[in-house]
Amino acid sequence: MSSGADAPVSDTRFLSRLQGFVGQLRLHGVPVGTGATVDLGAALRVLPLLERPSARTACRVTLAKSPAEVRTVEEIFDAYWDGAAPPPISPPPDGRAAARSWERRTGMPSPLPRRRLPDREESSETMEGRYSRAAPASDHGISARPAEELRKLGHAARRFRRHVATLPGRRWEHAPEGGVDLRRTVRRGMRTGGEWVELVRRRRAPRRADLVVLWDVSGSMREHSSDLFALLHALARAIPRTRIYAFGHEIEEVSMLFHGLPYPRALPDLEVRLPRAGGGTQIAHCLAEFRRHWGGLVRPSTTVVIASDGWDLGEPEALAREVGRLRRAARRLVWVNPHAAERDFVPETAALKSVLPQLDLLTSPARFPLPYRGRSGTTVRPSPR
Repeated sequence: MSSGADAPVSDTRFLSRLQGFVGQLRLHGVPVGTGATVDLGAALRVLPLLERPSARTACRVTLAKSPAEVRTVEEIFDAYWDGAAPPPISPPPDGRAAARSWERRTGMPSPLPRRRLPDREESSETMEGRYSRAAPASDHGISARPAEELRKLGHAARRFRRHVATLPGRRWEHAPEGGVDLRRTVRRGMRTGGEWVELVRRRRAPRRADLVVLWDVSGSMREHSSDLFALLHALARAIPRTRIYAFGHEIEEVSMLFHGLPYPRALPDLEVRLPRAGGGTQIAHCLAEFRRHWGGLVRPSTTVVIASDGWDLGEPEALAREVGRLRRAARRLVWVNPHAAERDFVPETAALKSVLPQLDLLTSPARFPLPYRGRSGTTVRPSPR
């Protein structure tokens, strides 16, 4: 890149070169939208263009949304800005959406079968947090989980239900306040010659839970959709009063896709009826919309579960404000982060750092419902409230 450190990004020649760079990326399978291009231009406006590593990082962060796209962006960046020949165009290796993208760009059928993305156990790569304001919609790549994993998730969901139970069940328990337990009062009175010296009281023991789940279905959560769907389906079966909402840029209720259907039957319909996955997440905006339309569902007996990796387009202060409002209205607030099961996981995104003090529990689908314990020894445990 030969532009000076203070060269304006609005220069016609530079814009032409930038458009050519974006065009090369699209030809090589990186779906760069107009919003991502604008983001890159805004980043380059404040970066010294002679600092090649900084410009390379800006391109990688704003344009790539997966490890495979990161490698492609870096290869095209080195070849294009050095004046070398770009690498040959090859079709995307995996996924139905990638195959459709290849067919749209070239007008030819994809030479590779439309395979689903590998499961987490089959992949050695770690998803990096990327986003774009105008990322194209894609499918969620949800696949069936093994029967043994579903059984373990069912046990975990029932343990979680017992822990967060706040609503009265059918059984009675002793209580300092409540209705009089006539039978036990009479039996105790027999010890004092038939005199009812003390009234024994009882109330219904909390056995049922009141659960609201907010599920992040944005592009950065695509590889974790299978695990999260299995977990949320187990929660919906264990806790009938579960309401589930999917969000990315907008939020809508998807409870009807979970209740009343066994796992094998619910799986095919979900991919079709779930909101399309985009490249970025507006968590604070979606939480505000949830509070505006369904805020009455969150009561002092409600446990709120947010399933998200914490990559957010909005301001951390706005997210902390919305999460604080949810926490004050609910009994408990649980955050399920798919990366929290990794050995070296530390909450480093600005969004997670801003909400961490307000969480009662930070966990992952693989460790649900155990608390997260970071490298520094920090632990977010269930609140005693």
